[in-house]
Amino acid sequence: MTKQSVFRPTLNKCGRALLRQRGFMGLFALALGVIFVASPIAASNAVVKSQSRTLLPGEAEAFIKALGDAAVQMLSDKQSTHPEKIRRFRHLLNQSFALQGIARFALGRYWRQASPAQRQRYLGLFEDYIVNSYAARFGNYAGEKFIVLQERIDDKGGATVDTRIQRPSGEPVAVVWHLRERQGAVRIVDVMVEGISMSLTERSDFAAAVRTAGGDLDIFLDALAAKVNGAIIRPDKSK
Repeated sequence: MTKQSVFRPTLNKCGRALLRQRGFMGLFALALGVIFVASPIAASNAVVKSQSRTLLPGEAEAFIKALGDAAVQMLSDKQSTHPEKIRRFRHLLNQSFALQGIARFALGRYWRQASPAQRQRYLGLFEDYIVNSYAARFGNYAGEKFIVLQERIDDKGGATVDTRIQRPSGEPVAVVWHLRERQGAVRIVDVMVEGISMSLTERSDFAAAVRTAGGDLDIFLDALAAKVNGAIIRPDKSK
């Protein structure tokens, strides 16, 4: 079994083709349109286990608008190099998403089986995997506009923000963001694109990859490392 053969997309193949065909992933990537929702409640509960304060009206909407504005500004910047855009994307990813909780959700039941060392390695690889997957689409940006439509506060104190990516040609793309207060800060816990669950897709693919590896998490992690190795700009630890 080769390391590459461990990773073969198994869920939402039509959905993945739709995302590629629509060609909006450059903007979605930088709007931090990575990740993740099975359902607004189920995925949020999986990511956020502690009680959080209720988000204030307008708080989540302002958060997403600022994020979208930052994404469009960065994608439109013709002076920035690709490595610089990757660095800024990684920063936005860590500042805006409940990344570790999302990573745990993506690994599913195998997270409980992992040793502390395997968990630590996986979390680092997961971040690189996400950055690698979406940084490759930065060049797809073609002047799309990011429009915030409405915000809703749910009965658990979180918020849902509906947005639209308006493309220069073709139909607009609906993106729904789910947010919660996480350790004193507002964080994105889920994203749905045109009804396609980013988190559930990754969770299914990861589960299939672990099964293909015979349930051996080390083989799975080696395959994940092989997938991102050489294609990622690692963070500069000296800064």
